[in-house]
Amino acid sequence: MKKGFSVVTCCYNQGRYLRDNIESVLGQRWPEFEQIVVDDGSTDDTAAVCARYPHVRYIRQANAGQSAALNRGFREARGEIIAWLNSDDYYEPGAFERVAREIGRLR
Repeated sequence: MKKGFSVVTCCYNQGRYLRDNIESVLGQRWPEFEQIVVDDGSTDDTAAVCARYPHVRYIRQANAGQSAALNRGFREARGEIIAWLNSDDYYEPGAFERVAREIGRLR
């Protein structure tokens, strides 16, 4: 993917929040995007939540901390615009459109 957004979400035992996080990315209704969830060794239902969403690229690694997980996600990202969304956060509708407009990718 050369165009579009890559959303990187790091997660450690945050499965209870991931549904809202992922749904907020889907709710952007942007034509080109990917969401990468880097699971930093969770022991909860993180993997099961991610499995419900075919667009999520799920990467599991041994627990190495948030910085290592975030850097892994950034290395894996293929979009032109890379964003970081914490596992317990979500995007408001129109966030991708606003970002694209502000950086001149949408006129």
